Amino acid sequence: MGQRVSARMGQRVSARMGQRVSARMTADDRAVAVDLTALSVLGVAVCFAADRLALMSALVAAVVAARLVLIRAWAGRSLRVEIPFLLLCAVLGGGNDWNTVVRHGVYAYTVPADHPAFSTIPTWMFVYWGVILRAIAQLATWPRLGDATLSPGWSARPLPRVAVQLAIVLITRQAIYRLWAHPWWSWIPFALGIVAYVALLRPPVRARRLALVALLIGPPVEMAFIQLGGLHRYALGWLGGVPVWIALWWALGILVWSDLAPRIEASLGAALGNAPDRRAAGASAEALRRSTRPQ
Repeated sequence: MGQRVSARMGQRVSARMGQRVSARMTADDRAVAVDLTALSVLGVAVCFAADRLALMSALVAAVVAARLVLIRAWAGRSLRVEIPFLLLCAVLGGGNDWNTVVRHGVYAYTVPADHPAFSTIPTWMFVYWGVILRAIAQLATWPRLGDATLSPGWSARPLPRVAVQLAIVLITRQAIYRLWAHPWWSWIPFALGIVAYVALLRPPVRARRLALVALLIGPPVEMAFIQLGGLHRYALGWLGGVPVWIALWWALGILVWSDLAPRIEASLGAALGNAPDRRAAGASAEALRRSTRPQ
């Protein structure tokens, strides 16, 4: 009898705790949870099945489909914007990868490709790039990562800010296409690019935190992809197969993308007639403030 009562009480307590946690999660929290889960599932798969083309192709397709279902049903996001933005992320991330690998030979993929005449990069990797960039864009708008307010001045104006960002990306990409095999000049332009970005554009707290996370987590993840999954191969892979320039590129790339992605997503939503609901955004922010307020 006592055991039954105890079990019922335990179930009630667990249910109440689950309801409280769910109530405290905003739509932004749910969207971040969906994207980080998709990112993690595919990351683990890369480590243990990157050389199995059919399996990875099916798994990536299934995870992307599940992500779209959850992002709509659980996080309340409109697929009218989600689908084209995810496709754009895949084109940008995969296109940069293809340009770097196939056109310029900076590094090489070592797993089976389904269209080797066109690309040594498997198609599922192009889609995975979309998942990666979409997750970063999601984090870039997540209030729990800190303030995203830009410092006043010329660098807060969209046109000059984006112009500086694109110039830094262009210069560093052109440098790596030419200097990828040099032990010093392969990474120095990226270090200078980070310094220039911080000095000129003064990124907000949220962007700086994201860049720091990328600098700390990006290289170990790439190491796992190389050492466990045999995904690709770099020259000058001093950090467990990862070159220094890649570690710096993750930080610089996220500084740029975390600023550009929300602008692109908002413009896409406006163009498709699905601009963000400001009242819903305000309610989400208010819910976040209530959930973090000391009891």
